[in-house]
Amino acid sequence: MPTLDDELTSSIRVAPSAAFELMWALHFAAAGHEHDEAFDPLETLRRRFGPELKELRSDGLVQYSTELVVLAHRSGTLLDLDLDRFFSRVDAAATADAPTPSLLSETPAERKVVAERLDRLRSSKALRGRYLQLLNKVWEELEPDWKRNGRAAVVAETEKWRQSLQRGGYMGVLGLTRLWPGRPDLDDLADAAAAQGRLVLNPSWFGGKIHIVELDGTVHVGRRTRMTDFDCRKVANEVSASIKAIADPTRLTILLRLAREPASVTEVARELRLSQPTVSAHVQLLREAGLIEERANGRSAELSASQQALQELFSRTEEQLVRMFRP
Repeated sequence: MPTLDDELTSSIRVAPSAAFELMWALHFAAAGHEHDEAFDPLETLRRRFGPELKELRSDGLVQYSTELVVLAHRSGTLLDLDLDRFFSRVDAAATADAPTPSLLSETPAERKVVAERLDRLRSSKALRGRYLQLLNKVWEELEPDWKRNGRAAVVAETEKWRQSLQRGGYMGVLGLTRLWPGRPDLDDLADAAAAQGRLVLNPSWFGGKIHIVELDGTVHVGRRTRMTDFDCRKVANEVSASIKAIADPTRLTILLRLAREPASVTEVARELRLSQPTVSAHVQLLREAGLIEERANGRSAELSASQQALQELFSRTEEQLVRMFRP
């Protein structure tokens, strides 16, 4: 007998999107820092087109290109595998007197930016021409790699994701336990879209860790699928740094002692039969990792373990590791 989970899984669509690829390209082109070796192809974009892109935008959100997604949505080309139809229709989409989508995935300030950008594109032919010309130039730079490697890769990944959905939920496919730390409302938004058959997963070739865009009830969630040896080294280094604070048995013993009951450095040293300098050194590392809280208690400082910080450390580490596994 089919279960509710089966129904939710079958209602989730998986579809690559050239428009989201272009959105990510603009994101990396507008970055204020050099891209590491995992994003070498996009460093060229940043150097060539970054200054021009920043010049076109004066609203402070230079790496934010949701207006492009809205234009693709309006033109009916958001889920196309190429951008030919998008470029033939985008001018009409930009000049259309159409309401801005709900964009519940964005903050109120970000929704305001999108609306203002769309309004400027609609009202200024000169700005619109420069913007569309830049989009064309960026895509011309990316298109050879997209046609040679990216398009086939995301099509193959799409099938893997569909098969993976039959074995579990969409969060497992994305390799995440939460969509966006600090935004639990996005998990609720995506869950509701999945229940209504309006969740679309987008495997991406040029993308980063995650994108989440809600368009009048339909939620698009995607992530980068291309993994390299550099990704493995980077995640390994980040995870090692994250768990370094609790990797030492003595340090972990101190943390567990403080989890049971607050105490001073002197009390911990006496109970664990350690020298006070040794305890102080370990406590300093735990404090730097945010795992210990300190408050004044008379003439001494009372230490206590932070349960929330420990849970966040494990949650963050789990996300970093799990997302490296292929669906």
